[in-house]
Amino acid sequence: RAVVEAVHRLDLILGNKAAYQEVFKPENISLRNKLRELCVKLMFLHPVDYGRKAEELLWRKVYYEVIQLIKTNKKAEPPFSSLQHIHSRSTLECAYRTHLVAGIGFYQHLLLYIQSHYQLELQCCIDWTHVTDPLIGCKKPVSASEKEMEWAQMACHRCLVYLGDLARYQNELAGVDTELLAERFYYQALSVAPQIGMPFNQLGTLAGSKYYNVEATYCYLRCIQSEVSFEGAYGNLKRLYDKAAKMYHQLKKCETRRLSPSKKRGKDIKRLLVSFMYLQSLLQPKSR
Repeated sequence: RAVVEAVHRLDLILGNKAAYQEVFKPENISLRNKLRELCVKLMFLHPVDYGRKAEELLWRKVYYEVIQLIKTNKKAEPPFSSLQHIHSRSTLECAYRTHLVAGIGFYQHLLLYIQSHYQLELQCCIDWTHVTDPLIGCKKPVSASEKEMEWAQMACHRCLVYLGDLARYQNELAGVDTELLAERFYYQALSVAPQIGMPFNQLGTLAGSKYYNVEATYCYLRCIQSEVSFEGAYGNLKRLYDKAAKMYHQLKKCETRRLSPSKKRGKDIKRLLVSFMYLQSLLQPKSR
């Protein structure tokens, strides 16, 4: 009941026209912290029945919706059309950066706590593991059902995806370079649960337009081909194929003029990659 009430109050704040001015007020930060505590409590009290739901609420209401509000509200500050141009050292920028850093700290702590609580052995999958002290002696057997252990393993996977997302959002800010950190978290999420394709979709988003979208296309295709694919990858892939077709036809229209060897090489590489992407789009099945 307390979770539902806190979510309702946060929804009212986000529905306000001036929400971006309200979300970082002390009382609203306190409300999100309260919801976070309640969700964590719910996760460990009833992991099978409410664990996944509590995780989703925590991520969306405490972190993700605030991030989306700041990213999409262009009226927040005059140059807000791009996060690269948030006023340096403004109150909003500081609050937003703190929000992202706090999120990373929280999910790292949660990741360690789940491993410790359920005595998960993830040393072969990730480098952010709970290390037990060998001097303590034998571990007590964990009293958890198979379903609870399954939830714990997948909760660690989702923590790593959330950490990757937070690092990716940090990377969009001026003066921050966390691309490799985000990539690391996504690949570790794949190590914990290789059958889940979602991290490949996030890696595609992280890749952006590198190599004329070839890298992102590869990631989206891997996501789609995973045992458990992510629905959003289909739309992302179609968008890139549409871009490829447009670029291919523009290249064909361009006049061939004499270029220096270095510029010609660059032009040839672009033509090769764009043509390759266009060919990929033609070879894709039209089922979607």
